[in-house]
Amino acid sequence: MKKKVVKTRPAPLGLPFSPAVKFGGLLFVSGQGPIDKNGKVTPGDIRAQTKATLENFKRILEAAGSNMDCVLQTTVYLKDLSDYSGMNEAYSSFFHDPKPARTTVQAGDLLFGMKVEIQGIAYVPEKRRK
Repeated sequence: MKKKVVKTRPAPLGLPFSPAVKFGGLLFVSGQGPIDKNGKVTPGDIRAQTKATLENFKRILEAAGSNMDCVLQTTVYLKDLSDYSGMNEAYSSFFHDPKPARTTVQAGDLLFGMKVEIQGIAYVPEKRRK
């Protein structure tokens, strides 16, 4: 098996890592944040930033032939744990039961002043594997 890089669009920030790597039927998604197509952090509260982050996450999954129902595990990094409840509100709207396994950690300062960053592992359904 070979690993394959998944790209969705030119990375606006030009950082030295892949948005996701596919290996066999698994997809490893790098930490995503609320960054818009112009490389700017989405303004707003934790709900708005979590929604924007998960839209970016979803875009990568779809580019790889996967979707949010195929997410197995996520790690959520929060700047401030007092945002936990608001993050959960937005997060829950993206996942159906059974929800993925998840760890949430307080990360302190995140890049570019983001309030949230989310990474994860998903699978690509057999019929969608390339």
